[in-house]
Amino acid sequence: MKKIIATIVCTLCSAVICAQLIWLSVDKQPFAGTYSRNYHQLLTALQNQAALAYIPAVTAGVHTERRFMLSAIQQHHVMFALPVNQGGFGLHLAQSGFSGFRQQSIGFAYGRQLGERCSIGMQMDYLSKTIPGYFSVHTIVGELGCLIHLTPGLHVGMHVFNPTGNTLRRLDNETIPAIYSAGMGYEISAAFLLSVAVVKETAAALLTKVMCEYRMLKVLSLQLGICTDPQLNTAAIGFTLQQLFVLLSANYHPQLGITPSAALVWELKKH
Repeated sequence: MKKIIATIVCTLCSAVICAQLIWLSVDKQPFAGTYSRNYHQLLTALQNQAALAYIPAVTAGVHTERRFMLSAIQQHHVMFALPVNQGGFGLHLAQSGFSGFRQQSIGFAYGRQLGERCSIGMQMDYLSKTIPGYFSVHTIVGELGCLIHLTPGLHVGMHVFNPTGNTLRRLDNETIPAIYSAGMGYEISAAFLLSVAVVKETAAALLTKVMCEYRMLKVLSLQLGICTDPQLNTAAIGFTLQQLFVLLSANYHPQLGITPSAALVWELKKH
């Protein structure tokens, strides 16, 4: 009976969390700045590790969200970036769940410039899932990304998570999904970025997302996003206060409701 109950709990939690988003850096749905050159920040760099090559200073941040307003599947992230010559290192820690069901990941990343118009990046992730008193399983997966700056205002990028399809070995040999994404960003002006991305996850429909970011003022920016399957509408507002960046956002699912989130990013020095 204990095994049956634990299996049911694990299955339900995995389904509600929506294909193990905790395994990913922040979220599988990219921010508008993921495909850009001048709109990068720590959150976008961890969605495509190639952007770590452009982080100008030591940066640290935290990100938290309560998915569909359920405390049992809230997610927390801690992030860190260290620039080096022609590149940068990144660290990403994530945790999701509650005392009876927990998922965690630790990721080490590196991004490097290849000339003036291209950068590549990779990340190795240690993933674990635990039901206390029943089982604890883990695996290691990889991520790869690249960014190409076609012109000063036009940018494209690609990213792949777990291309080898690694599994968590337990009763049902759960497969960690392979997720492929590609996108394009166009900086219409110094204050407005328009991006589009497609994401394909194993055994899931193709997801398309259109995003924009508008810097109304030097200290204030707005972000909007619309995506399909799952249908999610997102909105965010960002505040830049010297070395501190604060992002408050939410997305809405027609059936499951609102997911609020907040991020705090601190940069050692202003560039």
